[in-house]
Amino acid sequence: MQQILPKIELYRTRKFTEKLSDTFGFLRENWKPMTKYFIYIMLPISMVMAFFANHFWNGYMSVIAMIQNGGSFSDDRLLKFGLSTLGTLIVAVFAYIVLVALIYALIRLYVLRDDRLKNLSFAEIKPHFLFCMKRSLIMMLVGILLVVVIGAVFVLVFMGISSINRILGLVSVVLLYALLIVIVLPMMLATPAYMLEDDLGVFGAYFKAFRLGFATWAGVFGITFVVGLVTGVVQTFTMLPWYALSMIKMVVTIAGKQDGGFFNSSLYDFIQYLTCIISTLGYFVSAIISLVGITIQYGHACDKIDGVGVARNIEKFDEFDNI
Repeated sequence: MQQILPKIELYRTRKFTEKLSDTFGFLRENWKPMTKYFIYIMLPISMVMAFFANHFWNGYMSVIAMIQNGGSFSDDRLLKFGLSTLGTLIVAVFAYIVLVALIYALIRLYVLRDDRLKNLSFAEIKPHFLFCMKRSLIMMLVGILLVVVIGAVFVLVFMGISSINRILGLVSVVLLYALLIVIVLPMMLATPAYMLEDDLGVFGAYFKAFRLGFATWAGVFGITFVVGLVTGVVQTFTMLPWYALSMIKMVVTIAGKQDGGFFNSSLYDFIQYLTCIISTLGYFVSAIISLVGITIQYGHACDKIDGVGVARNIEKFDEFDNI
């Protein structure tokens, strides 16, 4: 008889070890439905992204080879390199928007359904997925805007102080980076806040993230650091074959061996493309682990600071009492 594990409650105060165990416990419990929909949705996107990434890498190698050999870079090759760069960026942004929408649609259903993610159909996922897609897109646009604004502030502060004293300018950059780290960590809670709380606007989610994130800053740092180590291993393992093949081809290209036999063959390019797909999927898997980890941290912060878990338990008790 299969043992039924207790449902992982999102809004619950946890010790650090409990955050980690619940993060990987959620992934272990739901790996089958998550893998199923991950392959359906993310594999085609990974194939497109790998196509652009490979073209970008080959174009980059051509630029390096041109510089090393003192040759000229034709307008046609420059155009292809620019298009592959733009295509890689666009597909990468779109892929992350879709991935965030998929994972939080599944998390929302896990919280709402009595059967968790068991016997889950796409018809059940669809409304949550579309809702999260819209919010993921909005969050991405706001995030890009924040990056531009913060980057502009950095540049203006550095230029202003450097015009007075270069040493002070360098010190200001170091201090600004330290301040940025302190600020960025709480901002990570904005994603689960916006995806899981229907009544929150995007800026309300950021304000809530700041409030909860600063109050539990050490916990956010701890879960980010440890989960980051795990995801780093996943990315390294899945990226290594593609990286090795790309480095070999780069050496052949820089050496000017255009007739490098197997290393410049279509078969080699196809193998490199397949390993790039694996590398891309590995990056997405590592992103999933990070999203689940920061969501568990968010649930901890909500209960510890705002008592959300206690309030929800009281509501359930009142509903039971009124039957």
